[in-house]
Amino acid sequence: MRLRRFASAAFGASIAFSTLVVACAKGTDSGTLDEGGTVEEDAARDVNVVPVNRDGSMTDPDSPVLPPEDSSTGGCTAKVVINELVTNGAGGANDEMVELYNPSACAADLGGWALKYESSAGGTGAAGHAFVAGDTIPSMGYLVLTPGGTTNWTAGMAAASGQVGLLDGTGKLVDGVAYGTITGGDYREKTAATAPASGGSIGRSPNGADTDNNKSDFKTYATPSPGAANP
Repeated sequence: MRLRRFASAAFGASIAFSTLVVACAKGTDSGTLDEGGTVEEDAARDVNVVPVNRDGSMTDPDSPVLPPEDSSTGGCTAKVVINELVTNGAGGANDEMVELYNPSACAADLGGWALKYESSAGGTGAAGHAFVAGDTIPSMGYLVLTPGGTTNWTAGMAAASGQVGLLDGTGKLVDGVAYGTITGGDYREKTAATAPASGGSIGRSPNGADTDNNKSDFKTYATPSPGAANP
């Protein structure tokens, strides 16, 4: 089953650029160099601000700004995080949700990636999801996985304690979140987050924040916010 692309209307890709300040003697195209290689400053200077692209090239201010390159071109490396978890929703034990978020300036290709679940002691569980070729998350977009939904998540997370890992196509851990009391396993980042309350969730706060410490990055929410920024 293929995934739909999810993106919040409130979010769009943006171009980040730095500026290069070029100074020259007023009224001239270039300054006069003295024997030490510095520009003589006999007059006031004009200052021109030139946008500099990520790759170091300078953009003509009158030229249109192009959108960020897709991750497949090598111009951007997308970062994806597990942004919110519901382990025991209002609908009962199998009412679970995993939300992924791509805070990068380019789309994230998830082909061959997987979400895997482990128990509090590290035992492999049935919960999870395998992504296929063509599955992507757009820049600044969200992907919500639920049991029986278009992006089907296989339920089976324990409500009080467990851990979820996002692995790339080589099996490398991209991101992980553990909650409750954890005694083993592979997906905890430093200290585990507090377990979500029944009907609630845990989510990154600020939205998308990742310091590699689950306790610091996640807070509990009484009401989940799938497909939108965590308040």
